[in-house]
Amino acid sequence: MQELKAEKPPESPADSDPATRLMARLVEEGFTTDLTEEDWRSYGEIIYRRAEKISFAAGETVFIFTRVHDLNEKILRQTSEAVVNSYKARSVAGKALSVLQSTTVYHCLVADGDQPHNDLLTGYVTRAGGATFIPVIIVPDINQVIYPDLEEKVASVKPRVEYLQYLLGERRETVNMHRPTVQAMWVSLGVVILLLLAIAVSLIH
Repeated sequence: MQELKAEKPPESPADSDPATRLMARLVEEGFTTDLTEEDWRSYGEIIYRRAEKISFAAGETVFIFTRVHDLNEKILRQTSEAVVNSYKARSVAGKALSVLQSTTVYHCLVADGDQPHNDLLTGYVTRAGGATFIPVIIVPDINQVIYPDLEEKVASVKPRVEYLQYLLGERRETVNMHRPTVQAMWVSLGVVILLLLAIAVSLIH
């Protein structure tokens, strides 16, 4: 489990919190939303999106902020399943290109209260139908952010968490979160071509 308890930047407004600061960073990174801060305060949910182009596949990166009361394991599991089902590929073309994992969804659960959370989020990370789901817990009152702690071997998910770290100010340099996926795709394609050439040569002889 990773936990961020960064001090509030001097230039931040007096009422700034991790969720508000992250939303501001998303706008700087080219994300857009159809809602306003007033909508967020009134309805407790706001979605930021940015279109992505991964190799020859179109995708998007999505940040969903949802205010929750009494956050627990049941809510984590239910929200995880609901978001994954909403964003996984349904078309034939989308399923065919699902290996690229071209859609990344960060679900930021903004919890009430001033009690620190210690939820283990790695088990809720999901890759399904071309979408990668990454849960994040934010507790504004104590400036706490929790995100999955991932091992080095999780090659396609790790850079996505590193990109989140960049947005949160934990990393100085930005991260190309799709690079490992594209590299793996070209390696796989090269292996397939070599196998086809081997079969063709064997048939000729």
